[in-house]
Amino acid sequence: MSREKTAITVVFLILTAACSSSATGIATPVLADEAWKAVENYEYAYDTRDLSLLCETLDPEFLHHLLEEDWDDYNGDGTIDSNWDYDLEISLAQSLFSTCDSIDLTLTGLWYYPWPSDPSGESIAYPRHYTMELQINPDSIITETGQYTIVCRPDSTDDWRITHLIDSGISWI
Repeated sequence: MSREKTAITVVFLILTAACSSSATGIATPVLADEAWKAVENYEYAYDTRDLSLLCETLDPEFLHHLLEEDWDDYNGDGTIDSNWDYDLEISLAQSLFSTCDSIDLTLTGLWYYPWPSDPSGESIAYPRHYTMELQINPDSIITETGQYTIVCRPDSTDDWRITHLIDSGISWI
């Protein structure tokens, strides 16, 4: 496919997504923009190692869904967990924030869609590629890349929160 044809196709897809309406079951751009603030806050919380912002950004019922190879007994109850909850996510972030000299999280992607597992139709899913650089000390930088689907939903005060983070693949560099 030529560059021009590819560019036209990309522009068409972006415009199609931007012009969609809630009447068709697709998230409206206004709602998607509001929900996107939660995704931006998540990224910023990691970049600045701001635990308070991360706490505000995640819904109290938050679940981090893991790849099958990462399933383990994270809460010590003797049962293998396929996900972990808000408390463990915050605890792990706190440990990461205190261990690293700096963190650079970059989320990339353009698409969003109504989260099909939410019968109310209020949740919006953002599939995103991420790159996270962790500087442990001046001589040690670890880079993790992968795919997430980040699901956001408004709470009772209409503030958007992240309710699910779904791992779709990770690689270490």
